[in-house]
Formats: sequence, C-alpha cells, structure tokens
Amino acid sequence: MIKKEIKGIDVDVFYEKLENGLEVFLIPFSNRKNYYIEYGVKYGAKVLEFKSDDNKKIKIPYGTAHFLEHKMFEQEDEKDPFSFFSESGSDANASTSYDFTSYTVEGIKDIEKNMDFLLNYVNSPYFTDENVEKEKDIIIEELNMYKDQPENRLYDESNKAVFVRHPMRIDIGGTPSSVRKITKEVLYDCYNTFYQPSNMFLIASGNIDCNKLIEVIKNNKKLNSRKKSIKKNPVIINEPLEVKTKEKEVKIKNLMITKTVLSFKYKIDESDIIKKFKYEVSLNILLYVLFGISSEFRENVYKKELCTLFYSSSSIIDNIVIIEFLMETKNPKEIKNEIINCLKNTKITKEDVERVKKVKISLEVMDSDKPYKVLNSIVKDLIDYDDVLYNKIELIRSLDLKDIEKVRKDILFDNYSYVIGISK
Repeated sequence: MIKKEIKGIDVDVFYEKLENGLEVFLIPFSNRKNYYIEYGVKYGAKVLEFKSDDNKKIKIPYGTAHFLEHKMFEQEDEKDPFSFFSESGSDANASTSYDFTSYTVEGIKDIEKNMDFLLNYVNSPYFTDENVEKEKDIIIEELNMYKDQPENRLYDESNKAVFVRHPMRIDIGGTPSSVRKITKEVLYDCYNTFYQPSNMFLIASGNIDCNKLIEVIKNNKKLNSRKKSIKKNPVIINEPLEVKTKEKEVKIKNLMITKTVLSFKYKIDESDIIKKFKYEVSLNILLYVLFGISSEFRENVYKKELCTLFYSSSSIIDNIVIIEFLMETKNPKEIKNEIINCLKNTKITKEDVERVKKVKISLEVMDSDKPYKVLNSIVKDLIDYDDVLYNKIELIRSLDLKDIEKVRKDILFDNYSYVIGISK
C-alpha cells in the first residue's frame, strides 16, 4: 500500500490498486470505535446508452441503474445482506445518483467479516425473470410515493425546464413505463459493462486495521474472480446550452405556500481537475458572499417579506453549471429580480473572499476528525474528478477575488428557467 497524506488536516490515506483494477482507499482513525465502508460504481442514472464490445450502441430504459441497485440485494445462495449485517449490529444501505451507485456498511465490530460479505454480494448478481418482475411493482410504488411530495415534484418540474436532452430531466428511478421495460438481460448487460473492478472503488474509514483489511480484500474469492477489463465509457450526452423552458407555472398537490425554483445554466471547459475544483469552490464562495445566511440580500428580502424560505446551491454536471435558488414567496416576480440584481451588481471585496475562505478551510479541518466526512470527500473527488485531491486546503488558500469575479462573468443571466409552484 502507498501512504498518502491529506495536506493540512493530518489524515493519512493508504492506497492500493489491485491487479484487476479496483482502487482501494483505507483511512484509519485510532480515536474512533466505529467504521464506514463504501463500495462504489462509477455508473448512475444518467447512463442511458453505451457501446458494446463490437462498438454497437446499446440503449437502456430510464431507471436501470436504480433497478440494478435494488436487485443486487437478491442472492441465490447467500443470506439476505440486510439480515447478515444486522446480526452484528451493523447498518447496510445502497443508493443511486445520476453519477454513481454505492453500497455501504457502517458498524462497530466484525469489520473483516462484513467487508468480506459486502464484496461477496456485490460481486454475485442474481437476476431471474421472476425476481425482476416482482421488483417492478415495488419501484413503481416508490416512484408514485415521491410524486406526492411537493418539493420533489417542484424539483422534477425544474429539471424538465432546465434540461433539453440530459437524463436529469427524468427521475433517478425512471418512470412507470420505463421500469416495465427492464429485463434481467438488460440488468446483466449493465452489470457486466459497468460493475467491473476498474470502474469501481472501495473505501473504509474509521476504526480499521489496514493490514488486516487489505488481506481480506485481496483474499476474497468473488473479487479475485473478476479480471481486469477495458473501461467502457457511456455515450456522451450532447446537452444544448439553452434551457428548455424559460418560465412556467405548475399546480402542485399538498403545496401550502407558493414555492419557486430559479435556475441559471451555462457551460464551462474545465477538463483539468485542479482548475475544475477551484472553479467549483469559487462558485460556492460567490454564492456564500452574496446569498449566505449573514448576507445583506437575505436581510433585505426578509425585511421586505419577499420570502419565508430561501436556499441557494450550485452544481457542475459534466460541463454544465447550474446555479439554483429555492424560495417560498408571495412575490415570485420581485424576488427573481432581486436575485438577478444581486448576482449582477453587488460588490464583492477581497475581505469578503478571505473571510469565506477561512470558513471553508475551518470546515475542512473540522470534518477531518469525522471518518464518514473524510470518506465522503474522497468519494466526491473520485466521482467529480476521477482522482483524489490531497491538497484542497492549499487550493482554497490560493483563490482570490479575480477567481470569484471570473465566475460571476461566466453566468448567462438571460439563460434561466423559473418554475413557480402553486397550490392545486
């Protein structure tokens, strides 16, 4: 194993890439009793098309990644994973995002035993016509349940307004009609293509013995049976720059007060991971200075009673930047104009930037004492940058006012969608 240091926070990461391509990260904490394990696949709901070995395009139904995650808990010979982990007082879970799928275990004892079982069941798919058909009604019921939640419905409508072709237009779980189209053959195609060691990672953090754990991993027969393969990339989605719908009003059941989502969309060309990270942090700093909890903007809009809830966020999806504002408001038009005016015209000083940088660095230091936070940070790096950034604090320190103003200049203020949710 190679020992790597996360600079500035006194945390060591032990790294090894196995012969079959699996990347393993072990982060020991001597002052903790619990541990966290995450087994991740760089495959999520946004993958709807990929190339086969003979270079043919294979299209799959919406929601396949999520369906596959559900079915991985079905075992032919082994005990049900949830029952197995609960016997040692451990928690097991799994989740699917648009970018990746993960299988997790959290506990305070039996880590070697739990790690071995985790590797066994994720490397042992068991799909039949019967168990796939049985799962469809469960997932469709889950989709219908989320539709009844007002905020989920609002975000769904916002994604449909922002994106033209990107799979983020559709729920991670798919639609009832797309779920009905999923077969065991589709699941095996996706598993055999993306659940390859070279397209996966394994991370353990907390009360762990690195030497014992790496031996368990290397000796796992199911994992050893998986040979190194050529990584298959999904077909690239050509998402247009323009939003699909500029403004729309939707009636939403169970919505007590008008809620709105204002989204700005633009593209960047940051293939270098260092530049991409710095851009992401600069964008976060911009939003924190302008719209953070102690900002003049918040003070003014609350005084004017323009909103009772306000939340800002940003994300970089492939090369698309989305800046998003969720609000509860009785004055949708006025609050929208206030946001645009603040984004365009509010002055930012060097002192503002330095203050927020200190906040971000202090959060990095505080999180360094929490095993699950360090684990989550590495997972995010692997998904967003396909590598781990060990010098984040140095990179945050290097930012200045010019970086923040560059981000502001990139924003296309006329390329927005505004979804207004009203009571049905």
